[in-house]
Amino acid sequence: MAFVPYVPPQQLDPRVQELGQRVTLTVAEFRQKYPDLTDEEIRQALASAAGVATSGGARPAAARGAIAAAVAALAVLGAYLFAQHGGGGTAAVRPIAFAVAVAAVVVAIVVRRARRE
Repeated sequence: MAFVPYVPPQQLDPRVQELGQRVTLTVAEFRQKYPDLTDEEIRQALASAAGVATSGGARPAAARGAIAAAVAALAVLGAYLFAQHGGGGTAAVRPIAFAVAVAAVVVAIVVRRARRE
């Protein structure tokens, strides 16, 4: 016999219910004023009011890709500078240390933003 847990629906906070009713009324009034209003426009407006990105999550993924490309470019630059300076000495270490420091800061920023999402 399979066990299917029952989770009773949670009661919404009265303030949440009131806000939902007000939003519904505002959208209905706006639809009367602008009959060609689409559901996507409403979704974008609500996301904008809530301070959420409206791109559907594509923007953070694109930003992470750009940051990964920047880190890779810094690594290539560091290797190039290391090779140009004969592979040794303190003159070659400085650009590499700078590139590693910048990469570490970029990675820290990405991790911090990923935790907030």
